[in-house]
Amino acid sequence: MRVLVTRPEPDAGALAVELQKLGHEAVIQPLMEFHVLDFDPAPLKTAGGLIFTSRNGLRALLERFDPAGIAGCPVFCVGAGTESALRRAGFQTVAAVADTAERLAGEIALRAAKGASLVHVTGEHRAFDLVRALALDGIPVATLRVYEMRARSAFESALVEAFEAGSIGGVILMSPRTAEIFVTLCERHGLFERAKSLGYFCLAKSVSNRLKPLDPVHVHVARKPERAALLKLLPTPGQDPVRQDADRNS
Repeated sequence: MRVLVTRPEPDAGALAVELQKLGHEAVIQPLMEFHVLDFDPAPLKTAGGLIFTSRNGLRALLERFDPAGIAGCPVFCVGAGTESALRRAGFQTVAAVADTAERLAGEIALRAAKGASLVHVTGEHRAFDLVRALALDGIPVATLRVYEMRARSAFESALVEAFEAGSIGGVILMSPRTAEIFVTLCERHGLFERAKSLGYFCLAKSVSNRLKPLDPVHVHVARKPERAALLKLLPTPGQDPVRQDADRNS
């Protein structure tokens, strides 16, 4: 199957390699571009705990700030990949890891030191309002915006031609905002009818929900919001792309 990979680089290239190993052909078209913002690192130096809900937060932080002086600060993060990146960056105490920001909020409520000044190192756009969730538990969190993911304004012409020729079989979508951008660009290019019949492989229900304007026929949602679970949704080469109903969500 020719599968559209919508992730930003360098993640798109890494995912394309995994798809190739599974016998699929990746068509890379990032729908967002990573940009580091100017930020004041002062809150980091007095923080009693840091929160990372994506690796991009750490990536942006490392481009502008040497974390050596805060390496002992407890960190809370979403995803095993973010945890590994934090340890490689020198952070010594990963206090909690969860597979979603919502679940991480619960872990922080249980594990954060009472009265600790927590800082959420994040981007301009967030799918889940973690700060608000923790405020309901009486835990104040400061937000430090360190990066922005800028939406693409159009598909590349070669991708539009591929859609029109019917040579794209599936689309991988890993965030609600990416799904929104995809729908917007399909409308902009007049591709709604073509897009309805594609197979959509979504990291979570919150992602697939954003596809509703397309009214797609084949939507598959990972059992867990993890890359491995997402890749299991893809048909093996030669298999009918419509997976068993247990993995479908139309």
